Amino acid sequence: MFRGDDERLVRLDLIASVAQSQRALARVLDTIADVSVVSPAAARSIADNIRLLSGLQQSMAAAVTGIRFREIRTGRPGKPWLAASVCADAAGSGRQTPGGNGD
Repeated sequence: MFRGDDERLVRLDLIASVAQSQRALARVLDTIADVSVVSPAAARSIADNIRLLSGLQQSMAAAVTGIRFREIRTGRPGKPWLAASVCADAAGSGRQTPGGNGD
């Protein structure tokens, strides 16, 4: 067996492990739905643990695939930024600039 084949098998095994972990987390989420009615504090604790496990799974998936996932940000988005040359080009061609009315 070649070195590349070994690496590929290890990656596939890690992906299978993450998939199995996802199925387990889905079962835990079902349990949280049942527990949250009886004990909100226990449900919060389980939800916090799930958040940690999800982060670990995301790190493993990123390491295996090489794809990095961006952190989700909440809040008000900022105004769009355009380089001065883009605004000047748009004004010179008679096209409207984004957010403008063509004046």
